[in-house]
Amino acid sequence: MDDKKIIMILVVVIVFLAVITSLVFFNPGLFDPYKEVDSNYVHTPTPNEKVKFTGTYLGPHDGAFNFDDKTGVIQVGSYYVIVSTNKLQGINEGQTVTIKGYFVNDQVEPETVPINNMYVRGESFCIEEVV
Repeated sequence: MDDKKIIMILVVVIVFLAVITSLVFFNPGLFDPYKEVDSNYVHTPTPNEKVKFTGTYLGPHDGAFNFDDKTGVIQVGSYYVIVSTNKLQGINEGQTVTIKGYFVNDQVEPETVPINNMYVRGESFCIEEVV
């Protein structure tokens, strides 16, 4: 190969690497398997789809069967999500939290639980990671 062909190949490789690097740098969630969703999605979720959202942790609910505080509530907009509190250790009530996971495909109606002197209705969510 002559020098011009080698230089052209190197230029193409450098441009390609620069484009890939800029895509990853300016869009860090590009390869994240979790889809970022909002309160509208939380209201009518797709079961078992990996999602990520931010909400306010309201704390463990006041239900009679939650005597060990293993189930809590997260508010996303004007909707609620019922979660296990196992991965929320160290998170205070009223704190904003971003979580990754999936809505459970339990084939039942949303759950209604008492919390903070009101009843809220929400879908069950399995937390895989707290961001």
